[in-house]
Amino acid sequence: MNFWVVQAIGIVAWILLVISYYREDTNKILVFQIIATILYCVHYWLLSAYSGLFICVFEVFRDYLYYRTDLDNYIFYGSIPVYLVFGMISFTGWFDLFPIVSSLLDGYTLTKSKNIVVIGAIISYTLWVIYDICVMSISCAITDGIVVLSNISILLFDFNPFDYKKKGKTPLILKR
Repeated sequence: MNFWVVQAIGIVAWILLVISYYREDTNKILVFQIIATILYCVHYWLLSAYSGLFICVFEVFRDYLYYRTDLDNYIFYGSIPVYLVFGMISFTGWFDLFPIVSSLLDGYTLTKSKNIVVIGAIISYTLWVIYDICVMSISCAITDGIVVLSNISILLFDFNPFDYKKKGKTPLILKR
């Protein structure tokens, strides 16, 4: 498929993900995020980047469980064998481990405090940037780089550009 079409799919997925955070209704948020994830999956599939594809699918399931239950530690530890299987199935080079390590780190930090989550997101998305460059997902490398910079600003300045309605600071941490 045309390189630019594949990159456009990645950008549209990211835009839908950002839009999802502006929705008031949880169901609308989930719909936008599901559509974004489907587009990310298509994007990585067209690039033959199967490690990224598997992780995108699994993170939706894992994060849904985090959201719907209070069993965060059980979900995290129960997901480790799944990551090992994904690693064995998708391994073609060391860069294929970056999304897996990123997702493991992300899953672990989601069970912790706000600052730990933000630090984890910086590391996690830096790994995604490296992976995206390796698989020629330039659009996702750029958008993930924006997320890294956004989370650095949240960490350093307790700044959230999307929190213009409330005085309380709640970080927006974009997720795939």
